[in-house]
Amino acid sequence: MKPNQFGLITSLLLFLIFIVLSLVFQSTTYLYIASVGPLLIVPFLPDIRTSQFIKPNQAKGAVRLITMENKDKADSDFLVIYFEPGYVNWTSGKLYFHLDDVMKNVYIKPDPLAAAMTVLKYDLFLHRSKKNWVGISLNQLKQRTEQLSYTTNEINRLVIQLSDVNELLQRPISQPAATGQSVGA
Repeated sequence: MKPNQFGLITSLLLFLIFIVLSLVFQSTTYLYIASVGPLLIVPFLPDIRTSQFIKPNQAKGAVRLITMENKDKADSDFLVIYFEPGYVNWTSGKLYFHLDDVMKNVYIKPDPLAAAMTVLKYDLFLHRSKKNWVGISLNQLKQRTEQLSYTTNEINRLVIQLSDVNELLQRPISQPAATGQSVGA
């Protein structure tokens, strides 16, 4: 059990115990002690507003994770998170995605009004407890949009280098050979 879960359960149990004791013994002292209980519970509550998880299967087409292809149909080093306006909650601090949700061979119509934002290596981090969930710091992206001609409300694509994600996950990076070069063994 995680320390936060242990602290939450312990503080909830203490609160309930003192409420029951105040009722059984009809004691205001136990009631006063129980009134401190919510103050003990608050630090252990999960902060659900600071994180958003991309789950394409549940989003009904509102978001897609797509790997791009080169002209020669080889995989490129770019991952694009394509989402409909309003899907990303920019007030939350973190946006998480899982590489297992990446789709290949998906065609997206070119959109002349699309606004893309590049996610840099230092914008990425791993989730502390969920394996293979990669996070993006939305706060850092918001800061960079201050110098751009468009706002976060207009952004509907995030572009990430897969080599940055693989480095973060400490996976081997498979790089295609450049055109005209041979690969030796």
